[in-house]
Formats: sequence, C-alpha cells, structure tokens
Amino acid sequence: MIYKKTNSKYWYTKFEMEYQGVKKRVHKSTRHTSKAKAESFEAQLKQDFWRSMTTTQIKQYSLKEAIELHLLSRQVNRSFEDKERKLKWWCKKLKNPTLSELSTPLILSEISKKNDISLATRNRYLAELKSLLNFCHKELGWIDKVPVLKILKEPKRAFFKLSPFDVKNLLKASPGYLQAIIAFALLTGLRRGNILSLRWSQIDFERGCLFIAANEHKSKDHVTTPLCRQAMELLLHLKSKSTSSFVFTTPMDIPLNEVQHRLWSKVIKKANVEGLRFHDLRHNWATKHIEAGTDLLALKELGGWKTLEMVQRYAHPSNDYLAQQAKNIDSRTHFPSISSLESDVTKNRDKLIYDEESSHLDIIENKIGNLTIIGERKKLENLMTFNKLKINENDCVRKPEENEQRILNPACLPIPPLRQRNSAI
Repeated sequence: MIYKKTNSKYWYTKFEMEYQGVKKRVHKSTRHTSKAKAESFEAQLKQDFWRSMTTTQIKQYSLKEAIELHLLSRQVNRSFEDKERKLKWWCKKLKNPTLSELSTPLILSEISKKNDISLATRNRYLAELKSLLNFCHKELGWIDKVPVLKILKEPKRAFFKLSPFDVKNLLKASPGYLQAIIAFALLTGLRRGNILSLRWSQIDFERGCLFIAANEHKSKDHVTTPLCRQAMELLLHLKSKSTSSFVFTTPMDIPLNEVQHRLWSKVIKKANVEGLRFHDLRHNWATKHIEAGTDLLALKELGGWKTLEMVQRYAHPSNDYLAQQAKNIDSRTHFPSISSLESDVTKNRDKLIYDEESSHLDIIENKIGNLTIIGERKKLENLMTFNKLKINENDCVRKPEENEQRILNPACLPIPPLRQRNSAI
C-alpha cells in the first residue's frame, strides 16, 4: 500500500512478501509527490523483489554463526567472558535455530523456564540477546527486524549501612587477607575489581595517591585517587610483608581474582550483616564523606564519577545526620517566640481601628469597573467567585453568554486604604 506522512510531501510504500518461509518487508519512500507515479513505483518494486526471492534463495544464518561473529567483534569488551557465557546459554537452550525462526514468544517461553534467577539476571540475559540481534540487523543485515524484548523495570535495592559496631564484627569474622581488602574498600571507596588488581607500581607513597589506568577503570578515564592517612598506614604495613607485585594476595602471595561467594556468605553471616554486598562498602564510604562535610564536587572526583547524579546515588545520609542538619536553621533565623507574639496581640487589641469597609471582620464591597465582589475579608484567602471577563482597552466588560466560577488571588485585588475614623463620631 502507499500512504502519505503528515510532515512529508512524498508518498511512501509498505508491503510484505513471502516465499518458501522467507519473509521480506519493505518500507521506504517512493520519492514521488504524484499518487499515480507512486503506485507505478510500488508495482515495479514488488516485481523486482519477487523476482529476486524466487530466483536466488536468501541464505539462512544460524544463531551459532551469529554468536561467533558477534564475539569476534567484541573481544576488546571488558565483560567479554560474561557476554560469551550468556550467549552460549541462549544457543544451548534455543537449540541453535536460524535467525528467522527467532520470535518473541519463543525467547520469552525459554527464559521463563529459568526460575532460579532474579529479575535483574533475567534482564541481563534478555539484554545480551537483544544486543546480538541488533548486531545482526543493523551491522550485518541478516534479519529484517529484531523481535520485541521488553526489559522490565527493576526495583531499587537499598544498600546495607554499616555502623561502627558492624564494621568491627565484619573485620573480626574475616580472615587476615580479607580484613585488609575490606578496610581498604571502606577507606578509599574503590571498586572490588580495582582493589584486587591493584599493583605496588600504581601507588605513589611520596605523594600519597594511587593511579588507575583508563582500561582498568569503569569510567574509561585515567584516575588519580588521593589516599587518607589510615589507607597509607595500611599499605605501608602490607608493603613490609609482601613479596608479590600485587598489593592484596592470599597468605601464599597468590593474587586474587575474586572474593569467593561462599567465603563472603560465611563472613557476613558470622558478622550478623546478612545481605551485605561488597559494593555496599563503596556506598558506605561515600556516605561517610557526605556526613563528614566533604564537598560534592570533591567527592565526585574522589569516587571517579562523571556526574553529580552518580554521587547522589551512592551517598545516603542517615536520619540522625539529617536531623542534626535540620537544626542549622535555628542559628541563622531569628523569630520571636510564640509567647511574646501572643502577649503583643493581647496588649494591642484595643488599639486596632477597623473601618466599616476595610475591616477583615466586616463585609467589604469593592467595585472594579463593572465587576462587583462581595464577601468576607477572612474568606478571600480561600475562595472568591466572579464572572469571566472580556478585557477591552478602556474597561472590564462582563461577558453575558458565559458565567464561570474561577479562583481569584486576593493579592491581585486593589484593597482600598484605611480611612481615618471621623473624630466627631
């Protein structure tokens, strides 16, 4: 069919053709403003596509072929191993179908069978497959369109805030080498990967800072992180005993690639802080800085974030700290006490002069052009009704055919000044 878009002068064609299970969708502009020429263009286009489909069969590529080429082009990706694991899981579960056989119902029915995963894990698997299919569609042209795969919204997960007592228990429950890693994470806020891969060559003891290369940092920038006094003391203590090029190692001086999940679960259970993630240590570090009065811009640089919005996601001031900050206004604002205000009102009550037309206790009548407003002054603060006006150059004229009720702001009304009471009365 041909149709015209509202914001274009050209006619567009849209149709679908199928031959031996192979579908071809066409949606493009005819580049003609005449309807007759556009219909002729569409007819010729259909003939060309039918001829190409019947004479040469389009090659069907399998999911495995697509995965191999996709991984080959993404080898520089830092999460390459995780990407490879997820895509091979899809290839195994879907039984290596052709790309044209992949559909939304097929994919969702397969992921629904994996019941032992969280919503976040489900989203990661779907996102990985969606990335592969976009690669096949946009870069390779192997498929005409990508199946719709909706990524569900994940609930925000609250971080585990550690008290000084919790930190003490956590360090007590940890083995010696893990104690140093946890303490360094709480003192610097570095991510787990940057801590475990830290080398002595990255630390400048004279300047009291460490360097992280762009290919090792999440922001993909070179980062220089100043170190606090306690962090420097910890590093000097480890340096005196280390024989490895890595800072944090096992008792056998073997570099650590990961903190074992089984060990971490055992430690947090023993410390009575179940639910604590290693990344929560970074949240606690940012929170302590905020509560200590660290400037937000300085904290952004210390944490290696690119925006202040990320700082707000990591810093979580406690209720006690916020309650303390709320009291800061007491020293900067000087209000008279309520008791003194009440005594002043009682003392001066007899001296108040009310006019018959201006008193907030009496009924006022204020004429503005042809508009008449009658009401109690005390009720003007809540609501006043008036007729909708048609404004002319000279005066306000009531519009007879409409009579609407609107809310009038009393501050916009010209209130007549207080008149002096006649001394003869």
